[in-house]
This record gives sequence, C-alpha cells and structure tokens, in this order.
Amino acid sequence: MMVSGIDLSEKNGSIEWPLIGSGDISFAYIKATEALDIIDSQFTTNLKSAQESGILVGAYHWLHPGLHVGQQLESFVKTVKDFRGLLPPVVCLETYQTSVGEMEKNIKSFLVLLEKKVGVKPVIYTSDTFWMTYLPQSDWGCDYPLWIDKPGVLWPTQLWPWASWTFWQYSYQARLPGIPVNLGTNWFNGSMDELKSMVIQ
Repeated sequence: MMVSGIDLSEKNGSIEWPLIGSGDISFAYIKATEALDIIDSQFTTNLKSAQESGILVGAYHWLHPGLHVGQQLESFVKTVKDFRGLLPPVVCLETYQTSVGEMEKNIKSFLVLLEKKVGVKPVIYTSDTFWMTYLPQSDWGCDYPLWIDKPGVLWPTQLWPWASWTFWQYSYQARLPGIPVNLGTNWFNGSMDELKSMVIQ
C-alpha cells in the first residue's frame, strides 16, 4: 500500500490548495529554508493553506554541507517555528561544495542537532548517485528514514545502508490542478495510518 504526495517550493508559484485537497494527494513537503539564510517566500502561506485543506504537511531544509551547520539549523527552526502537527522534517542532500570528510561530519552533525530540537529522526532526501559518490561508507544513514530521489516508473533498487525507502520521488514533471508549473510527486511506502503515525506530537 502506498500514499501519494507532492513537494513544493516558491518555484511552483501561487498554489490553489483547495483544488489539490479534493484530489488523491494526501501529503505535501514544503521547502522552508536553504543554506544559511535563504527562506522560501511561500513557506508560511503554503504550510497554512495545506493544513487548512486537510493535507498532512512537513517542512524541508536544503542543506549546504560546506556552510555553518548551527546557523543553517537556526534558520530552519526559526522559519518553521513549531514542528508539532507536522510530518518529520526533511534534510535535502544534493549539494556538495566541500570535502568528503567535512561533508559527512557536517551532515551527521546537522541531523543529530535537528533530532534533538524536534524530538524525532529527520528524513534524509538524497539520490543513489549522491549517496554512493559522497557517503559510500556512511552506515549510520539507515538510522534515518530515506526519501529516495529517483524519477521513473521502476521501483527503486535498494540503496545501502537502507533496507528500503520511506518516500520515493518518482517524478519532477507532474502537473496538477491548482499548481501553475510542474512539480515533484512522491509515494509514501505504507498506509495512510502509518503516515499519520509519523506526525510529531
């Protein structure tokens, strides 16, 4: 059983949430922040509107591993304000402007700090290419739920060290009513009740 969801940022323009809520979209992950001080201009609006439309919602931070981890965390937490009632926060790993050793240390540090702050394990969003290139020995990855970035129709193959994925981004180019441009579509690997049980209390 799988549950359908989307991911969004300001790049997706002004969203008519009631049109999405009437479809089969059950969850949305919304960009909050990136790097040290980039705040998504649509985050607060999208978060509130998604909740009002009855969609489960979570926030994500686009991590830049070469930049100060504490400042990035502060920006993310300050922007989201309250994680209660949200799905676990997501840390997006697609940027690599630093050494491999520094990258692993900083990514791990950010995840640990974020978990302490919100009380649940964050989700790691990454592609198999990124993980195998920059974090091939990082067996600690499986301590966190995996959101695999793998567009296509074929079920993603196993990515070490995870036994399976929790979320799968299978398209970047979907079109939905209420959203002016293409967006990312995703599956949650489980039932609606299992997804609801992930909501932070």
